[in-house]
Amino acid sequence: MERTCRVTGKSFSVSDHEMTLRKKIGIEGEPTLSPVFRFQWLGAFWQHWNLHKRKCDRTGKQIISVFSENCPYPVWHKDEWIKHADPPFTEVDLTQPFFPQMWELFRHCPIAHNMGAGSENCEYTDDVWYSRNCYLCHSVFKGEDIRYCYRCVNVRNSQFCCFAFDCENCFDIIDSHQCFRTLFALHCWNCSDSAFLYDCRNCHHCILCSNLRNKSYCIGNEQLTKEEFERRAKEFDSRSRSVYEDARRRFLDMMLRRAWHRAQFMDLCERCTGDYLHECKDCTNCFFVTNKIEDCVNLMRSGVDVRNGLDCFSLLNCEIAYLSTLAQDKCYDVRFVYNLVQCKYLEYCAQCFQCQYCFGCCGLVGKKYCIFNKQYTPEEYEKKKTECIAAMKRTGEYGQFFPGTFAANPYEESIAAFYWPLSREEGKKLGFHMKEEEEPRVMDALDPSAIPDRSGDATEEITKSVFWDDTAKRPFQIQSSDLAFAKELGCPLPNAYYARRLQENFRLIPFSGELRTSACGKCQKHVETSWPKEYDGRILCEECYLKEVY
Repeated sequence: MERTCRVTGKSFSVSDHEMTLRKKIGIEGEPTLSPVFRFQWLGAFWQHWNLHKRKCDRTGKQIISVFSENCPYPVWHKDEWIKHADPPFTEVDLTQPFFPQMWELFRHCPIAHNMGAGSENCEYTDDVWYSRNCYLCHSVFKGEDIRYCYRCVNVRNSQFCCFAFDCENCFDIIDSHQCFRTLFALHCWNCSDSAFLYDCRNCHHCILCSNLRNKSYCIGNEQLTKEEFERRAKEFDSRSRSVYEDARRRFLDMMLRRAWHRAQFMDLCERCTGDYLHECKDCTNCFFVTNKIEDCVNLMRSGVDVRNGLDCFSLLNCEIAYLSTLAQDKCYDVRFVYNLVQCKYLEYCAQCFQCQYCFGCCGLVGKKYCIFNKQYTPEEYEKKKTECIAAMKRTGEYGQFFPGTFAANPYEESIAAFYWPLSREEGKKLGFHMKEEEEPRVMDALDPSAIPDRSGDATEEITKSVFWDDTAKRPFQIQSSDLAFAKELGCPLPNAYYARRLQENFRLIPFSGELRTSACGKCQKHVETSWPKEYDGRILCEECYLKEVY
């Protein structure tokens, strides 16, 4: 079925699977927004890449939060919020539009300063779960002793890793699994004691290689003896920033000119479409989705036991969710929601924890049968909820996600801005609230050129200085733990604001919100892919790819 997006005017297809799932979970009508724009709208509500020093609006104490002082909601430290959450409530007016009433209520409801649970010594983080000793990290599950990392699961003692799984003692690892003592690897599995690898599996003691399987002692895909490899490897001084950056440039050239690329990254999947999928079944138009995902459509950045998710961004251990962002940790049957943890049967709710049977609520902890944060009996709740839905259908609001003004973060600090950046004027036209000013420069901050090129030449004295990243417009420091890590692993010191470094790594995983059509570089068969056009000729269908690399 072909439709036209009512916002962008672009045509899009509605799959039979989508219509079947809509019917299965009780969603009326047909979609009016393209999947890409749905991803963008939902992603605008997921704060990303930023941590701010600010005061807790309850205690006045200094905290580190994903929300700045300009957040339109009151922000409390999460521990205070869970203990003392008692947001205001109001009676809904069935004769008036609902979203303005919700916003008038929501903006007075305290919210938690960040996401995550079960962690120790992880105050300078966000969306970190069941982890220990993490610093300046985002979206981590069971991490330990990691710094400057993003979207990592079971990663230990590593830095600047992005989409890394079951790795240890690594630096600049991107979409890779089960790697050990490896510097800069992209789309790799089970590699160790190596540097600058692309799409290698079970490789050890290799440098600047691509598409290798079960190899050791290779440089530039050339097989060497152990002695020859060790002699030439000594020339690669990975502690030097200039040497490291030159190797990175050679790596990117290798990707463009010599490496072969899978059209789509799918492993252990059945009847799926999309990209970057692992262990999924019956998933359509899903991206960055891993670990036991089943019967989902238009799902983005989700993982671990998700079923029946439709038009959602970031589900974790969740079943039945529609048009929602950040429904995590055992949520069930939630619709039109964002930032929920362990909630069931919620609609049009935000920033709630361990709640059930709520409609149009914000900032609740452990509540049941509430509408606009007001408590009802179960019988009163069902009757009132039915009346609310009928009224919202009359105004045309029911079935739509929250307006952009409801986001607790400015658009520029969202995951949507990373993939689909907007000017301030464009963002305001779409209804998002945008940042009004840039970070002021720290006047006594040093230029990063003052950092020694070779990490071994730096002393503890460098930890006393503040440096300024003029591209990110943010200050940064080098910590004592950075010196120890660089010495142990043999890598250069950080020379940029951590979030910018992470974004540079993340951009090596291409994604625009949809697949494009290309031709296999070997057999010329049409393939769907996320790779941009500059890789055409090196992109392979799955059959040709397997012949080439095995």
